Amino acid sequence: MSRTIDCTALEAELRGTLSTKRFQHSLSVSQTCVDLSQQYQEHLDENLLRACGLMHDMAREWTDDQLLTFAHEHALDLEAEEWEYPVLLHAPVAAELLAQRDFPTELCLAVRHHSLGSKNMGRMGLVLYLADYLEPNRSHLDAQLRAELLKAPSLEGLCLKVMEMEGEYLRKKGKKSSEVSQSLRQFLDAGGRL
Repeated sequence: MSRTIDCTALEAELRGTLSTKRFQHSLSVSQTCVDLSQQYQEHLDENLLRACGLMHDMAREWTDDQLLTFAHEHALDLEAEEWEYPVLLHAPVAAELLAQRDFPTELCLAVRHHSLGSKNMGRMGLVLYLADYLEPNRSHLDAQLRAELLKAPSLEGLCLKVMEMEGEYLRKKGKKSSEVSQSLRQFLDAGGRL
């Protein structure tokens, strides 16, 4: 897709398919993507970022059966955790839907990896992963903690802080981070840059 993406049309599409809460989350993630890119001087295409944030959860309200059926029918390459927890399939399913509509590969990769993270998600994926966690409507962060996190000197540093918080949350639930998330964390701990 070399042309500009019509984000107003995407908003209209989502308004008709998502719940109000999910739609508002998508709008907020879209804006947070742009804000993070600007704050960390990423110079990413703002139009693509907005579209990425808008569309990242386009399949989030599908049922487990719908997600599993789509994943099987399209032979999606999935992580073990995604099969185990079908709600996680909304990311690769959305990425496939967007790829079928000829959205740019960079955007599709970002959407694909926004739930678990991946060292293969690229800069746009890193921005989306963080925006999904940090957007202001999320109840797990208050304004003070969000502001503190946003003092991180780099997106990679911010990602490590977010992953630490997510890991603590999972430990309290008696779960562990996915292998792909652990691999991303090790990569960033070793000084890797996406």
